[in-house]
Amino acid sequence: MSAQKQSHGCCADKACNAQTCMELPAGKTCGHCVHERRCCTIFGHTPSDTYCDWFPRRFAEKPVQKEGANHE
Repeated sequence: MSAQKQSHGCCADKACNAQTCMELPAGKTCGHCVHERRCCTIFGHTPSDTYCDWFPRRFAEKPVQKEGANHE
């Protein structure tokens, strides 16, 4: 068996490198991600976490809600 070479720029936002591959983008937390509910439920993450357990990282920012929008 041969070892697979680690490639970077592999995450959804293509911004990762060897040192940052599992970190969320600067200033972002799990609470900003569309996958927050699933990850917090399955993996025990909290909305304040700044790293991702998925490989490659699947961070996708939630759409910004318009002020006054109410989803019931």
